[in-house]
Amino acid sequence: MTAPALDGSRPDRKSGGAPSSAPLPRSLPRRMIPLAFRAAGLGLVALAIGLAVAVRGSDASDPLLTYAVVMTAACAAAVWGLWLAVDRYLLRAAETLSREAGLIAHGNAEGAVGGRVPLARYGDLLPIARAVNELSDKLAQVRRDIARTVAESTAKAEEQKTRLAAVLRDLHEGVLVCNTRHQILLYNQTALDILHLTGELGLGRSLLHFVVAEPVTHTLERLTLRVREGRHLTHEHGTTAQFVGATTDGRILLEGRMSAILQDPDPASDEPPTITGYVLTLSDATSELAALGQRDALLREATEGFRAPIANLRAAVETLYDAPDLGPGDRAAFESAMLDSCSSLSQRLEQVTTAYRNVVTGSWPMSDIHSNNLITLVAHRVGAESAATVTLTGLPQWVHGDSHSLVLLFAYLIGRVQALTGATAFDLEAAGPQDGDRWVYLDLVWQGPAVPSATVDSWLDRTLPDGLGGLSASDVLQHHRSTAWSEPLPTDDGAGRARLRVPLPPAQSSRTAQPRPKAGARPEFFDFGLLHQPLATSELGRTPLDRLHYVVFDTETTGLSPSTGDEIIQIAAVRVVGGRILTGETFNTLVDPRRPIPAESVPFHGITDGMVTGKPTIDAVLPQFRSFVSGAVLVAHNAAFDLKFLKMKERTAGVAFDCPVLDTMLLSRMLLGNDGDHTLDGIAERLGIEVVDRHTALGDSLVTAAVFLRMIEMLRERDVRTLDDAIRGANILVELAARERAF
Repeated sequence: MTAPALDGSRPDRKSGGAPSSAPLPRSLPRRMIPLAFRAAGLGLVALAIGLAVAVRGSDASDPLLTYAVVMTAACAAAVWGLWLAVDRYLLRAAETLSREAGLIAHGNAEGAVGGRVPLARYGDLLPIARAVNELSDKLAQVRRDIARTVAESTAKAEEQKTRLAAVLRDLHEGVLVCNTRHQILLYNQTALDILHLTGELGLGRSLLHFVVAEPVTHTLERLTLRVREGRHLTHEHGTTAQFVGATTDGRILLEGRMSAILQDPDPASDEPPTITGYVLTLSDATSELAALGQRDALLREATEGFRAPIANLRAAVETLYDAPDLGPGDRAAFESAMLDSCSSLSQRLEQVTTAYRNVVTGSWPMSDIHSNNLITLVAHRVGAESAATVTLTGLPQWVHGDSHSLVLLFAYLIGRVQALTGATAFDLEAAGPQDGDRWVYLDLVWQGPAVPSATVDSWLDRTLPDGLGGLSASDVLQHHRSTAWSEPLPTDDGAGRARLRVPLPPAQSSRTAQPRPKAGARPEFFDFGLLHQPLATSELGRTPLDRLHYVVFDTETTGLSPSTGDEIIQIAAVRVVGGRILTGETFNTLVDPRRPIPAESVPFHGITDGMVTGKPTIDAVLPQFRSFVSGAVLVAHNAAFDLKFLKMKERTAGVAFDCPVLDTMLLSRMLLGNDGDHTLDGIAERLGIEVVDRHTALGDSLVTAAVFLRMIEMLRERDVRTLDDAIRGANILVELAARERAF
């Protein structure tokens, strides 16, 4: 017979009653106790038998030996009896108790107390049985607490689910929640109705099976770029963007809004938030846009239909005017009536045309767009589709339009120009209002001849690739009240350059920088040791100014005195090559000054302690900045101020800023004399330069770059043509300023 284990376990069950994947080995006490009793009993029996044999074979009667035999046999009987008692009243009872404990462990928690072990049954094991009952009660209480908590959480989740379902059900827009792989995680019934789907949409399925991919992926790309650059914190629409899409079968046009779902980064990381998904709200715009298309066709027919009658009427007037057979009175009355009719008809035509454009523009979903973001998306699309390259140049502007259709338009126009002229390198820049008008111009520039007007018109009549509902280039321009034309550009080297110009409406809301104190609050800074430079040697000094490679930079600082502990908190720069501001090639970083930013300086630059906390220090930033400016001529406004901060950190950063430097403030004095306003704002205002994002390090760098390019043209008229000429003139001004201060 196999004896039960003292710890109450069974070969096929773990302690606590949990099922075991493999039988557990029998515990050491369960094997050793019966073995010890059997060994002792068998030993005593063997000893008694041996003694009995010895007594029988002995000739002499030995009472001690007989007594030993009897006692040994008695001990063997006692050990065997003791074993029976231990096995029955301890080991078997312990095994039974372990089985009942296992049943209790698998019991339920419906009663007020847990399962019970009958105490009277276990005699000497009563303390263990009582402890099992206490553990059973505690286990039952824990189970009831867990069940209650689960029930409450389930009820709350169901309540929230019911509320969310009610909200989604009552919405007139379709709502879908997707991850970044466009898999559908949640949707409402309205979404099914809008997409004209029956049954279930199917969680986990790709949204792009039902909706045209291009507008959705383009909008997600816009939001990703916005979040990556941190612009979602100040952008008017935050992490949302509008778009116009369609179902994959093309039967339904959709007006949608995408809202990004952000996951905050690790607090110790400098990385921006990550987009983990998006919420899409859709509405059926088929009838609205179809009606709009019908109005477009009707108004187009009406406006174009007016032109022929007007031309005929004017021709009739001219014919009657030349007719010699009418009397003077009749002739005068007839002419007056015809001319009045022509004037009235022409005026009506203009009114209808204006109303038509207003209707078209007001009906198409648009928003304010930063030109840099728009051009970046154009460059990305063109680079993915062809071997052409698009360089972002010029100064940034804000426009009002439909980002997706404009990207399609410019990608299409670049492809047509490339096919016609063979050009593969294009500049795309935004130009602010000119000659008092209100338009912002997007200029596509290339090396080669201009495109004839008839050819441009033929391009505009064609359908755009991936255009929704057969959208043509002309339709996109009509939505923006715009047109397009090509013209040659004058160049000094005789190489033919041309551009395709598209005017766009300016932003509807004010996009200028937040009001801050005038930049002129920074005083003119003269450090004569820094400003007085040796002439550039070799070929560099003899190079014309318009052929040099420049880096225009600016810094923001905690204060105006680097010698008393003020530090750099931001450095920004932009490249200028071949007379072009390469807006896409910039350096812009915040710097941790390792000291508090004075509250009185924050209004000037808008940078707070929280914005620079955790950013790289100047020792880490300056080597990167020096690499960015390598081989270029540095340009800054009031350059000595910025150079002083850089020079004081050269040793600790292990760099040297030994490249030539031009100061637009000194150049302004060279051109205009010492009198007058030589602040950056004053010069820009006189030159008619208006830039967004003013009074930031990068915004000031862009303004300075635009001012400097205008100055190159003015310096050429003063016979200042090379780098040495400019340095020589600046040195003279520095010497004069030093002598004035000496007196």
